[in-house]
Amino acid sequence: MDQESQVDFNPENFFNREPSPEQEDQQDSQPTDLYIRDVIAQQDPKMLEAGVSQSLKILQNLKQIFSRYAEDSPDALAWTVAIEKLIPQAQRKRTVVGVVGNTGAGKSSVINAMLDEERLVPTNCMRACTAVVTEMSWNDSTDPFSKYRAQIEFIARADWEKEVGILMKEFMTESGGVSREIADENSDAGIAWAKFHSVYPKITRDSLNDCTVESLMSEKSVLAVLGTTKKINTATPYTFYQQLQRYVDSKEKVSKKGKDKEKDTGKAKKSFGLEFWPLIKVVKIYVKAPALSTGAVIVDLPGVHDSNAARAAVAQGYMKQCTGLWIVAPINRAVDDKAAKTLLGDSFKRQLKYDGGFSSVTFICSKTDDISITEAIDTLELEDEVQELYEQQQRLEDQIKDAKGKIDDLKEEQDVYRIAQNEAASEIEVWEQLKDSLDDGETVYAPTAKSKKRKNSRRDSARKRRQGHDDGDDVFIVSDEEDPSTESDCDSDTADVQPPLTPLTEGDIKTKIRELRDTKKTSRREGILRTEKIKELRHQIPEYEKNIKKIKADISHICIAGRNDYSKRAIQQDFAAGIKELDQENAAEEDEENFNPDEELRDYDEVARSLPVFCVSSRAYQKLCGRMQKDGSVPGFKTPEETEVSAFVTRLTPGAAMV
Repeated sequence: MDQESQVDFNPENFFNREPSPEQEDQQDSQPTDLYIRDVIAQQDPKMLEAGVSQSLKILQNLKQIFSRYAEDSPDALAWTVAIEKLIPQAQRKRTVVGVVGNTGAGKSSVINAMLDEERLVPTNCMRACTAVVTEMSWNDSTDPFSKYRAQIEFIARADWEKEVGILMKEFMTESGGVSREIADENSDAGIAWAKFHSVYPKITRDSLNDCTVESLMSEKSVLAVLGTTKKINTATPYTFYQQLQRYVDSKEKVSKKGKDKEKDTGKAKKSFGLEFWPLIKVVKIYVKAPALSTGAVIVDLPGVHDSNAARAAVAQGYMKQCTGLWIVAPINRAVDDKAAKTLLGDSFKRQLKYDGGFSSVTFICSKTDDISITEAIDTLELEDEVQELYEQQQRLEDQIKDAKGKIDDLKEEQDVYRIAQNEAASEIEVWEQLKDSLDDGETVYAPTAKSKKRKNSRRDSARKRRQGHDDGDDVFIVSDEEDPSTESDCDSDTADVQPPLTPLTEGDIKTKIRELRDTKKTSRREGILRTEKIKELRHQIPEYEKNIKKIKADISHICIAGRNDYSKRAIQQDFAAGIKELDQENAAEEDEENFNPDEELRDYDEVARSLPVFCVSSRAYQKLCGRMQKDGSVPGFKTPEETEVSAFVTRLTPGAAMV
């Protein structure tokens, strides 16, 4: 464009140009922001992200156009400045969600499931979980070898020096001795000693009297990490987990050599390695989890009651930043332990202190797959709902029992026909020998019942020798040279008087052999038929068992859903009761004289209904997503959606209520 065109540029004319002929033919014009509103109404994170991306391209193009005329047109300059202010708003906004819960609540498992990782955040770090604040946010690195990143920030030397003094006061008496409570790992003295001993494992209780804060602060291995930041960069989650464990795990380390050496006594030697977790200020983890892609930051807040002021300040700082608070408790304790109300006494009250509201709270009942079916049916009165399923299960179990009984009967019949087949084969062998002898001109007789036993025994020996590649010349044949009634000395006392024997003809022998072959063939056929029936019955049993497993899963599903529904309502009511108590405490403090405990300060039924409660099974979710291959299936869940993990994760996305 020439100089004249630049001077004549008018933003109003730019956006209010005359419509083209094609546009004139269209229906009445729609609002220019119609499509934008449609995108927003979809509440779809992917669509919103795509819309933002497309909008940035348009803004960049507009900025280039307006910037050409910014020097000569105040309006163009104003538009350029406005666009420059608008573009940064497309960047992901930091939304901090704090996660609180007692030890064993399943917080780490819930977070791992939310991150779509089998095991990224340590789930068994014991005392470390009560001390280390862990922050999880989006990883914007494009380096494939830094797909999983972490920064472990250690407390300053001065902070650790103060904490060492506090810890020693906890487990040392005024006289300089060791407190007896140190043996109780749940006491303040026991907890303080565990933390102290993790950092100074070589110092025994007997040598504590010789220790001073100054001498402890000269420990080189401790000084080497204080005030530093360690970084982890890996390409795989397993390697990342292993390296992170080194810093945050507080398990007692046992050497393999110690196990082998003291295997007989069952006691293994503990290694004396320094544990880092008491020295950690905060752990920051960066991963490419979709749940974090929109700017959400998950912070595992173990608590702010820490003897170290630096760590306590970090926890308090995160609490002030939190736009949402997740309270996690195992479902089998969430109701009985009044978890919603109990946690109001610490984490939640601190949150109220900073923002004055409770709409940012979400309650997560974990471990919903941990359920006693019998107790659930009895407690929740689900007998009518599961009765038909139990009857189906019983019928299938009866069918399995009947099939197994039939298999046993068929096996017995199989044995009978197998014996008959073998006997027929043995007799055929004898009669064929008789036929051979008859063909040789000898006189032969039918084996008698008494001699048959002896002949069978000798025939078996001959057959065994033949199977051993022995031609066998000792086939027993009754002829003129041998008296068929002759008995051995051992049988002479019991020998029966034998009737005169009739020589066998060729026709007699052929008829007998034909009969024996028919018997052998029939026995073999009947045995095969029973084998097929056994196979058929055995094939049916797994199908019955599969159906029983499905029925049990359906029963589990009913019980889990019933308990979830009951727990949600109970926790919501418990939560509202806690809010009511808190309101009354505040009202009494503000105006004790006019305080009326019977006055409802707000609609507590609405408070109860407003609390989002999710009953989740991290284990079932991981399993249904194809992870945790070494674990067995989790009954009661058919799809990942039924675990409710994805339901509460959506609350992190744009457009969802941030609770």
